Parts: sequence; C-alpha cells; structure tokens
Amino acid sequence: MRICCLAIVAVVLSSCGLVEIGGNGGGKHEVWTGPGQGPGGTGGSGGKEKSVCYITGFDYPDGYDWKADPESGSVKCSLVVFADMVPVMKVPVGESYETGSDPDMHRIIGGHLYTDWSTGSETVIKKDGRLLFRYPGREMICGMLVDGDDVHTIGLDRGGAGFTYRKNGEVLLERKSGYLFEHLRIDSAGISFAFCEPVGSGASVQGRYYNVLGGVVSQVAVRDDVKAVHDIICRDGEVSYIASLVGINEPVVVSGGQMSTLDLPPGAKMPACRFVGSGDEVLYVEGIFTMEGMPVTGGLWRGGSIFRLFDPGYTASSLCTWDDGICCVLSSAAADMPGLIFRFGEIYPMPDGYAMMGSSPIASVNGILYVGLSSLSGMRPAVWKDGSVEALDINGYISSIYVDGVTHPMKGCATSLGLR
Repeated sequence: MRICCLAIVAVVLSSCGLVEIGGNGGGKHEVWTGPGQGPGGTGGSGGKEKSVCYITGFDYPDGYDWKADPESGSVKCSLVVFADMVPVMKVPVGESYETGSDPDMHRIIGGHLYTDWSTGSETVIKKDGRLLFRYPGREMICGMLVDGDDVHTIGLDRGGAGFTYRKNGEVLLERKSGYLFEHLRIDSAGISFAFCEPVGSGASVQGRYYNVLGGVVSQVAVRDDVKAVHDIICRDGEVSYIASLVGINEPVVVSGGQMSTLDLPPGAKMPACRFVGSGDEVLYVEGIFTMEGMPVTGGLWRGGSIFRLFDPGYTASSLCTWDDGICCVLSSAAADMPGLIFRFGEIYPMPDGYAMMGSSPIASVNGILYVGLSSLSGMRPAVWKDGSVEALDINGYISSIYVDGVTHPMKGCATSLGLR
C-alpha cells in the first residue's frame, strides 16, 4: 500500500504552561513537568486500561542547526518526554546537569524517565531528573530493569572490556571479558540475561555461553558440535538459543529440548540472527542472509519457517511486536533505496524528507504503530501513526518511543550480532 498524501498536522507541544518542580542541587537542575498523562494512565471508554505511548526527543533553541550542532556541549538542550503526544517532562541536558544527549543514555520504564551519566570517575543514575544513586567506575548502561524499588543495571566499562550487573549500584556479577546478548528480561522465573565468555588463548580461543536466571549462572549450549551461538533468551525459566553446528549449513534453534533448522532460500548463508519475542508464546527470529549476486538482505522466521523475506538490499533497522504480530522499519545502504515501514505484513514508504534516528523510535501501542521520524533537513520531527503523520513542535529529533509493559532490547551492547 502506498501513501499518496501525508498531511502533517501541527500539534502544540511546546513547554508553555509547564510547572517547575525543582531538582537536586539548586536552580541549575530544574526539571519541568506538564499536564500530560502520568505513569500507569488509563484511557478509553468504560475505564478500560490502555497502554501509554511515551516519546522522547531532544529540543534545541529555535533556529539552532541541531544537525550540524556547532555549539555541541554548550548550547541549551532539553530532553523532552511526551505521553500520548502531550509533553509531561522536560529535563535539561549537559555536563552540569549530569544528563547526556546520547539517545542510548535514557529510557522510559513504568512511565518514568531513567538516565545514566558518566563523570570522570563515577556512573550516575537518575529518575525523572533526580539522583537515584551513583557508584565508582565509568560505565555505559546498556540494560536496565526496575523491579519494585530495585533498579537492575548492566553496564559496560567505558575504558575496558567485560560488563557488570548491579542492583541499586551494588555489584552482583562481574566479568572482565566477553560480550552480552541483548535480552535482559524479568518474568515469573526471575530476572535473566545471557553472555559469552572467551576461554583459551591465541588461535585456540573459544566462547563459552551462559545464562543468568535469578542470580544463578548456568552454562548453555554444552555440545561438541557448536561452532557459534548467535543469541540466547530465557522466558519463564526455559532457555532457547540459536547456534551454528558442525555439519549443518543452516542455523538451528534449540528450545525445550527440541531442535529445528531455519528455512533459508537455496544457496543462502546467514551470518547473523537473533530472537525477537512477541506475546507469551511466539518467538520470531530476525536474520540477515547473503546470496551470490544479491546484496545483504533481511528476513523474519517463525517456528523455523520463513515468515517474511524483505526485498533485496533491505534489512530491519528497528523492530517491535504486538501480541503475535511484528512491525519494523526497513533501511538500505543504497542511497537510491528509500526507507520502508513494515506494519503487520503491509509495506509503506517512508515519508519524503524523513529518516529514523535514535535508539529505538518504534512501538505498537493499542494496535497502532508509532514510528518516530526525524527531518533530514533539520526541520521539526514527526510521528508516523498507521499512515498519518503528526509533527512534534521541538527543534531536534525523536530519540525513542516506548510502550509500558514491553521489554526493549539492551542498548549499545557489544553483542555477537551484525544486525545493527
């Protein structure tokens, strides 16, 4: 389906009318809140609960060229949070505020804004612009979960290798080498994530794979025929993984004691793939494959079978799921191939003059697909909603879109994937 006309409806979302609530450390740490819907809001008729669509974006002074950003680090900038297209919070950005302009340094959890910042010697975690805790060491936070009053983080050492898993800043697990897989999750079986740790030296280095569930570390994929594990995920206590095995050309999915190969086109090779969870039961696989005479192309698999192969040269740049459906934005390395939006099996062209920026600016909320679009010419950003487009009145770009109750992949982690 092609969109012949995309009417951009201006929405008044400026900071006018916002109320100062103060901050930590005096006037230079002001945080502003507005009249929008707060955490855990409901909507619709009859009091039926609906999910809230949270959008984050960076706002610069009117007239400032935010794309070139000639005064980076000194120009006034705010991190703005919208709930259902209405502004609810504005947090100042900069070193003196210990809040960064990197889209990987904030996330929305339970309707609250959590940010991380690295000083010269510490890592700082804030909630809604206020200090939660800080601890020694400079870490890039790539995964965060909130369980009651506890904040769980996974951080990568900004000056070295490995990772540290913490609760409220206290170390629970640490590794000095290796890499993480991107599924930090919490469910009925506890908090889980997975990692690979190298063993051996020189040409004999091999990876050993582990899953962490409720603080217990268990080795995964203990088989002599494993060449590499592409991804690991744990759901309700059951560990699944995708691996390349000796003697089998296609990657295999191992789950619940069952093993199935991924159905690939004849002559195709799959250099990278990962799990994409949807609903309680469905588990998709996203992968990229190569074939002679064809550019790198992406696709989706379900139950080992092909769910959708994208047009040659297109790969998924960001994905989201809703019940048993899946949506994504498709991009290509070729300049003459514009971006596409894949919505529950239908393909839409990316509106002219826009592209996706930020860490994960896509979410399906109450059955509606939201895609955050940023202007290629430095104009106002816009939100694509099932084919219509609404502008956000900020001078900057959209960095992320969240829906409550959905666990997003970890940001900025050094994983074994080549998909991003």
